[in-house]
Amino acid sequence: MNRRTFLKATGGALTLAVTVGCGGNSNAHRIQHADATGELLASLYITIKPDGRVALTVNKAEIGQGVTTAYTTIVAEELDVAIDHVDTAYADSHNEMRDTFGMQITGGSQSTAQGFGALRHGAAAAREMLVGAAAQQWGVAASTCSVRDGRVVSGDKSAGFGELTKAAARMNVPAHPQPKARKDYTLVGKRNDRVDARAKATGTATFGIDFVHPHAVNAFVIHGPRYGAEPKRVTGEAAAKSRPGVIDVLSLPFGVVVVANKFWQARAAAGDLNVEWSDGDVKGLDTDAMQKAMREYKDGTPEVIDKGHAKRAIAGAAKQVEAIYEAPYLAHAPMEPNNATVFVDGNHAEVWAPTQSPTITQAMVGHAVGIPPQNVTVHVLLAGGGFGRRAIADACAQAALVSKAVKKPVKLTWTRESDMTQAFYRPPYAVAARGGVDAEGSITGVTMECISQSIPLSSKPMMAGAIPPGIPAPIAGMFVDALMAMFRSSSIPDMFSTEGMANTKYQFASYHVGATPVQTKLPVATWRSVGNSVTGFVMESFVDELAHAAGKDPFVFRRKHLPMNNTKQARVLDALEKLSNWQPGNQKAGSIARGMARHFSFETEVGEVAEVEIVDNRIKVRRVFCVVDCGLAVNPDVVKAQMEGGILFGLSAALDQEITLVDGVVQQTNFDTHPPLRMFETPEIIVQVLDSPDEPTGVGEPGLPPIAPAVANAIFALTGKRLRRMPLQRALNEGGAA
Repeated sequence: MNRRTFLKATGGALTLAVTVGCGGNSNAHRIQHADATGELLASLYITIKPDGRVALTVNKAEIGQGVTTAYTTIVAEELDVAIDHVDTAYADSHNEMRDTFGMQITGGSQSTAQGFGALRHGAAAAREMLVGAAAQQWGVAASTCSVRDGRVVSGDKSAGFGELTKAAARMNVPAHPQPKARKDYTLVGKRNDRVDARAKATGTATFGIDFVHPHAVNAFVIHGPRYGAEPKRVTGEAAAKSRPGVIDVLSLPFGVVVVANKFWQARAAAGDLNVEWSDGDVKGLDTDAMQKAMREYKDGTPEVIDKGHAKRAIAGAAKQVEAIYEAPYLAHAPMEPNNATVFVDGNHAEVWAPTQSPTITQAMVGHAVGIPPQNVTVHVLLAGGGFGRRAIADACAQAALVSKAVKKPVKLTWTRESDMTQAFYRPPYAVAARGGVDAEGSITGVTMECISQSIPLSSKPMMAGAIPPGIPAPIAGMFVDALMAMFRSSSIPDMFSTEGMANTKYQFASYHVGATPVQTKLPVATWRSVGNSVTGFVMESFVDELAHAAGKDPFVFRRKHLPMNNTKQARVLDALEKLSNWQPGNQKAGSIARGMARHFSFETEVGEVAEVEIVDNRIKVRRVFCVVDCGLAVNPDVVKAQMEGGILFGLSAALDQEITLVDGVVQQTNFDTHPPLRMFETPEIIVQVLDSPDEPTGVGEPGLPPIAPAVANAIFALTGKRLRRMPLQRALNEGGAA
């Protein structure tokens, strides 16, 4: 069972259970609450207010991916109300909101996939309770009643939802509510305005960095030159403390902190300080030397997939291809730097943060200040980008330590430089690929030997967050340590390093995937599309090399090796070929060439064609065609935006971005040295969202993996050179591979 299947089997089921089951609320509690407030607690997430409006609790973080709009659309559809009739709020930390691996977390492009069935059933149950209450009051059959615009109607009788809440609270929650049929949808599958757009456009939305606690002081942290460096000696404290508004200067294990009434007072005072640092955790780490060692690794890798006799099949092929693909460390670099507001008050803590995981935040804050995680309350705020970084709550833990020291609520805001140099990075990779094709142009076998830093071995905080509340700390610690030991020994394969390869949709008769974890003390974590961000580049570049060796058109070759019987792969390839007007054998026209790639991740198939030229030795991507099959698109406009965002985010990484270290010091400190794609460099992007018969699947990440190989394949068509290392611009400057 792969990770996605497991999540669907466990996380989705749990969400459905708590949604339809009203989060454990008994009938008596629901009746009592309705009598006291006039509210119908229809489910853990859905409340009908006395004025008839619908209150929806969103248990996922809004990081720009549009989950608020998706969830609102689903609920509004089932209750037959306008989207603007639903008021949303983000769930605080809550045990019953833990719907993914025992955690309350946003990631893995799961939000809509998880929420679709759960919210449909919860809203349908609420509708049937309201209809049942009206039918009972009117003495008519429920089958004669319908809902429309927030009212229950039967013949000439009509009542607003708000008039029925107390009576509906006395109805049993339907065990098997009947959601609408897809043919009856009026909102789902249509273009609807994003519900958070106006607040963001007018500046009234509250992101973490905007939050103001009325009694909070501000903290500015000076981090060391290397990850894990601790302050040994600090001078200039007297001058710093004499500045207006400065409250204190603290030396803590993670850095030196200036606490002041205002942020800029603290930052200015930090300039008075001189800090002598310890060596830190990563002194001596040199990424060029590390990448060379990974590239030259010859000791073999423990198997993850072993099907057929791949090495023998390749040896007997008419043509053989060998290549090594590489990818660097990468920072997430969201536009909103790391920040958190925390108040530690005795044995309790309260956190306000743009976090992707309240559960991990509870674990990390609790561990930092020595209190039980269940004593930490987390309020989730809007995030200015996340990409996986905000699942790690290091800024929250640091703010908690400062709050504990000064005994006040503290707002801690990192600089961009701290965000770049103190990050949890995407792991580096080196993948040795070998394959063969026969005389008929079919793949005989493929091997992939993957060397990568292990995310699970950097994820002790995440594993600790997954321990159920109430488990004694010593037992929880033993469990986490045992898991870490198994990952170190490779007795549990690192599912992140080989996803996209191990679960490829290509039907190779003989296929071997091996993986060896390498580990430094520089921490790594999930990065948008996780392993797929590299394995998509590896697989689609290598398949393109095999297609060239076979003398086959890239579309034709892929169709030969993918499942084509009414699959997402078949639908996407057909639509992409038509959308891009692909002409076999004609990938180059003048100074512009085309490359294509497709990848399946998070249960979604995406195909892309990139049009590329090289101007003054600079790679220019002029146009990208994209086709996506993500099952039912709850809001096609949001899906389109996510494809565009994934392409641009992936293109920034593919062309220019990398994190390099010299003697353990990160060399990239801001957007000038870790450059995102500029507006004038942005290609035209044409997206087609397929009308798919399947249930909704992932959207936030799947647009990213195909863009790097599509560009690399276009550069080969243009120049005859293979760029097998990201960033591609650096590889081109260094000559690529002929």
